[in-house]
Amino acid sequence: MSLNKEDVWADLRFALDELERPPRDIHSRLTHAANLDAQPEDKFFKRLLQIGLLSSAYSKAKLRADARNAHEAIEKGLKAILLDAGMSEKEIRSRGHELHRLMADIQQHSPKAFKELERCFDAAIQYLESVTTIQRNTNILDYFRKHGKAEVLVTNRYASIEGGNNTDGGMIGRVYMEIIRALLSLMFGWTPNCIDHRIEEEVRKAILSESKRDPAWDAAEWLGLGPIRPRLEAIENLMSNKVLRAALRRCARESKDSGIRYWAQKLRHDLSAARRNARAAHWRG
Repeated sequence: MSLNKEDVWADLRFALDELERPPRDIHSRLTHAANLDAQPEDKFFKRLLQIGLLSSAYSKAKLRADARNAHEAIEKGLKAILLDAGMSEKEIRSRGHELHRLMADIQQHSPKAFKELERCFDAAIQYLESVTTIQRNTNILDYFRKHGKAEVLVTNRYASIEGGNNTDGGMIGRVYMEIIRALLSLMFGWTPNCIDHRIEEEVRKAILSESKRDPAWDAAEWLGLGPIRPRLEAIENLMSNKVLRAALRRCARESKDSGIRYWAQKLRHDLSAARRNARAAHWRG
């Protein structure tokens, strides 16, 4: 088992790029190809039904491909770290596609890398709780034990020809992304930036860029008060400060990081809802 870090890095980066890629509008493409306006009524409805079925199948195919690509990339990244840590090729090969076994090996043979992966995983779970409000009380080993089994990979690989889906579909996409991001850094001994850190850094830059909207407000002083994200998530701060709103809008529209974009879009949606509720309360009062 030879190790070329550049090639493993490229596989990880490719998998992340695919996860980040916006879904293609297959429904519009199929509708255009079907030329529905030129069809008699019976064929119109048959083709319309088929477009719906094919569009749904295509979406499921992308989910399977993303899970498969991510699983394989994470497997390679974990194995690369274990090779670097001195674990024998025979032992590594014996783990097959079982991500939870590889993660347990990382904990034993490369505890520093494990702590970084655990930190990024925990941040991803907390992020998901903040944007979905769904609580997930789990740790990285238990999560990988449930969603990183070899059968998840095999099922996603052959579901289209074998039919059915008798196993878990894989990890949440955001977890895949954050683990891959961490591995991209760990491959070369760098310290990964978790989703919390990336949000803090990008929002800080956005606030400084937008601070000219209100020269009387001391942006530097506000930024120096501590972590930015909890204060930005306090809707009352957004409602009373146009610089913070502009910074959030910039992140939602311009960030190249899908995690930051989604967080900012969700927060802007919450702000709009709070404003509507405030207006409704005002009129009722």
